[in-house]
Amino acid sequence: MNIDLGESTDFQVLQDTLELSNRRVVDIGCGKGEFAAAIAGLGAQVSGIEPDPVQAASNRNAKPVPGLDLFEAGAQSLPLESTSQDVLLFRFSLHHIPPALYPEVLNEAARVLKPGGSLYIMEPVAQGSSQYVMELFHDETRVRAKAQQALTDFAPAYFEHRKTYNYTVVRHYDDFEAYVKRYGKLSYNSYALDTVDNASVKNRFREFQQDDGRIVLKQPVKADLFTRR
Repeated sequence: MNIDLGESTDFQVLQDTLELSNRRVVDIGCGKGEFAAAIAGLGAQVSGIEPDPVQAASNRNAKPVPGLDLFEAGAQSLPLESTSQDVLLFRFSLHHIPPALYPEVLNEAARVLKPGGSLYIMEPVAQGSSQYVMELFHDETRVRAKAQQALTDFAPAYFEHRKTYNYTVVRHYDDFEAYVKRYGKLSYNSYALDTVDNASVKNRFREFQQDDGRIVLKQPVKADLFTRR
């Protein structure tokens, strides 16, 4: 079943389409843990998993958030008990996993989820103005396609597909410096800062300037909900 949700945010879509209160939730590839903290704010007990050692070290020094535990681990080896979790979320993170690990990763997701638990995959679609700008320095078209193929190839052994939600995230930037700050200084990205902060990216970015001076970029997203068999 495909459902079009129009313009929305990742958090709003997750909140509207899945029960999270009093659930045990795993956020794979949680980065700084901000999204995981927001889920915890809904009354969930959240485990944020971050494989990047630099970001994970920063997370260990961060101020504790009630309901949120942060771990350094890979998606193929989760520090969680079997059949202990209600929801396992990949938010823009599945395509960052090396393709050779996909069978292990989905097996591990099945291990930690309770029977009937939810696997929720949010993946950016390689379309729209956001893709048009980002592809100049970081084109993820191929890796995103491989992530989708992995769901087709390996998920049915453990999961039943329930729904696909299609929506568009709209991001506003005051200037190019704000864009560089968002994408140019992440320790878990492989590209260098100067590949973002250059004239070609800046010129393409400015093609989407609005009358008020801000730049608006749109990112289509596909969210797939699976249930653990």
